[in-house]
Amino acid sequence: MNCLSRIDRPMNNRLKSDVEADASDEKLQIPLDLSEWCEKSKLLEWINLELDTLDWSHPDLITFLRAHPSYQPRMLLCVMTFAYATGTFESEEIVRLCYVEEPFRALCTAAIPTPAELVRFRRENRGLLKWLVGQVLRRALREKFSLGNMLLPAGLRQFLAETANVRLDIARHVDRATQGA
Repeated sequence: MNCLSRIDRPMNNRLKSDVEADASDEKLQIPLDLSEWCEKSKLLEWINLELDTLDWSHPDLITFLRAHPSYQPRMLLCVMTFAYATGTFESEEIVRLCYVEEPFRALCTAAIPTPAELVRFRRENRGLLKWLVGQVLRRALREKFSLGNMLLPAGLRQFLAETANVRLDIARHVDRATQGA
């Protein structure tokens, strides 16, 4: 190793740390509560628009719902997605909000779910919830930064999918912690 390479190495490290600092300043940060970016009514509208894209007339689903009339998957998807989009993750808190906060109350078209029902629904429908939360995150991002229907880069789409997954993980961990307490 010669003197030039020894002198060059610390400069490279210093430049690299400066570049990393600049890059971290520009990292996209999505708020836990998306209502910081848009109105809650807009979030509810987006949730319903995305739910309308699902096949609610599938024969197997219709048969199941006829056999279990108290089961309300659309309502549960709405309530849980809205909660996760607005930074509420604990099932007991979601149930409490269904009693006291208007947007949540309006979503409960049938009986208000129990915390155990929310936990079970999240476990059984994790993929669907992850997709729905991800779709709401995409819409919020497009709205916040006026992106319109522009195709989002693959890295950004992956980041939004991971963010949706993190929100579901937070909910699962918070519920586990409150069950153990």
